[in-house]
Amino acid sequence: MNGSNHLQENDSQPQFLCPVCFRKLHSSIGFDIILRYERMLNFYRRAGFSPEAEWIAKRIWIISSG
Repeated sequence: MNGSNHLQENDSQPQFLCPVCFRKLHSSIGFDIILRYERMLNFYRRAGFSPEAEWIAKRIWIISSG
């Protein structure tokens, strides 16, 4: 969860949190992981972000089948 100083730097950052940052966020504020991913998936599909939607769908599948 590193900051950025300008738009170009911000745009070059990964779209998703790394596993460590994701876990820190989850432990500090608490949320339903699957529900969060399902809502993100719906947003990405509606917005036409296919690669992002595919990544989220895979995450949901991995977490649900584990």
